[in-house]
Amino acid sequence: MIKTVTITKQDYLGYSDFVVKRLCTPKNQKSSGFLRNMIIWFLLTVIFLAVFQIKSVSFSDFHWQSALITAIPFSIFLVVFLYNINKIKKLSIPNENGVMIGEKTIEFQSGGINEIHHLGSCFYKWDAVEAIEENKGDLYIFVDKLMALIIPANSFESEAEKDELKALVQKYV
Repeated sequence: MIKTVTITKQDYLGYSDFVVKRLCTPKNQKSSGFLRNMIIWFLLTVIFLAVFQIKSVSFSDFHWQSALITAIPFSIFLVVFLYNINKIKKLSIPNENGVMIGEKTIEFQSGGINEIHHLGSCFYKWDAVEAIEENKGDLYIFVDKLMALIIPANSFESEAEKDELKALVQKYV
């Protein structure tokens, strides 16, 4: 099977978001998620503070100026952190008509997958393929934890064609 695809920046950004979520999701149920850990640590903190509290504090005793002075550096840190995350995300988008973004042909052969684009070609044996996953209609054929061949949803003429490709890859994975 031969598939010609055109990958856009939006396709890559969708893939990038999916990979981050995929890497952050626990693979087994024994490990707990981020939200669960935050709730547990919050409850431990409240219990710890309640145990060691000598006298109760009312709103009239609370020093709002100190709270504001303490909150300002943390707020600045949070804003700078979020700004830098967005900046890194924008700067990490690959070049137009480079290796990742642009038009390419993907050939599915009995020995593996051959990816051909205007800058060269790359062959992946079936042993390299770890998984095939779908996100919002796009197919990602992972050849490593982080790297995948992106096949956008608009590359398929029908759901049957997409299912045929998924079945072909699953046969070798």
